Amino acid sequence: MGIARRILLAMALAVTATLLVPATSASAAGQPVTICFRVGEFNGMPIFDCHTIVLPDFKPKPIGPDGCLSCPPVFDLWDQIHPKERVAYLDQLGRGLSLLGEAAQCGDPGKAAALRKLATESFLSSAKLLNGSAVKLAQVGWADLKNGKFYADPTPQPSLEASGQHLVAGLGLMQKSLLDVHPETSIKEAMARFDLAYKELGALFAG
Repeated sequence: MGIARRILLAMALAVTATLLVPATSASAAGQPVTICFRVGEFNGMPIFDCHTIVLPDFKPKPIGPDGCLSCPPVFDLWDQIHPKERVAYLDQLGRGLSLLGEAAQCGDPGKAAALRKLATESFLSSAKLLNGSAVKLAQVGWADLKNGKFYADPTPQPSLEASGQHLVAGLGLMQKSLLDVHPETSIKEAMARFDLAYKELGALFAG
């Protein structure tokens, strides 16, 4: 088995194991949802890295396409890095978004500030793991986790598309901060973009 094939198999096993662990949230408020990143493919099946995000309360309703109404949304990002590093940076990106959601829905200001700091660190870690690679939103879609399928969305919902674009912009600003002598401004601007990505996800699920 070649190196690339072994890496993809390890990715598939690791992501599958992650999906089998029940997600927990530090927040007592809000509505948990699942969002995914498309990592790659193994034996023709898509590999997803999925995360639980706590959004403002909303009335749950199907938002996926016909045949996959309950499927979580997917961000498919384009980059120029090795599959192994792709898993790492996407995981940190998802973790940051998850922590950002917990902070937004946390009723304790001190705890919320601590969670937001952790989110910032995760986003910075994601940017570092890109190793200078450009990144952009290739497409959005839906993950059929039960059947191992990816449904591309030829006419993406505006909120999902906007959320993905804000995530990419936030990553770019975090990458910029790594080169800045005084990175505070770029980090602040990046976090504003991640906040917008989170807000658009809330709009997507709330309808």
